Amino acid sequence: MRLKLWALGALVLAGCGGREAHPVATTQSVDPLLTCAHIAAEFGNNQKRVAELAGERSERNRDNVGLLLFSPLFLDLSQSERKEAEAIAARNQRLLELATAKSCDVRQEIAAALAPPPATAGAAK
Repeated sequence: MRLKLWALGALVLAGCGGREAHPVATTQSVDPLLTCAHIAAEFGNNQKRVAELAGERSERNRDNVGLLLFSPLFLDLSQSERKEAEAIAARNQRLLELATAKSCDVRQEIAAALAPPPATAGAAK
């Protein structure tokens, strides 16, 4: 009985290790109503959120190293930051489509942010 209680407690505590992902929807009902200014503002907010997620990811990785040594039950293995960043990239792709359709000036900025980083000379080998 005592072993079952410990096992149940461990399972409950294991769920406390990370946070749930809250990805943004790629397409939203207000998309047809967005002006170029709205598209630019949303893209700017998305870029800030991606930077925040990168900070969360590095902090989570640092915390996981310490928790691995002391209490592996609290490890955050959810990768919620990655899921949210992927959803933001998909939303930015949709914003690029909207900006292109409306001939917005921000489309070049969005396209540059979505472009893969250039390959380095040493990586081509």
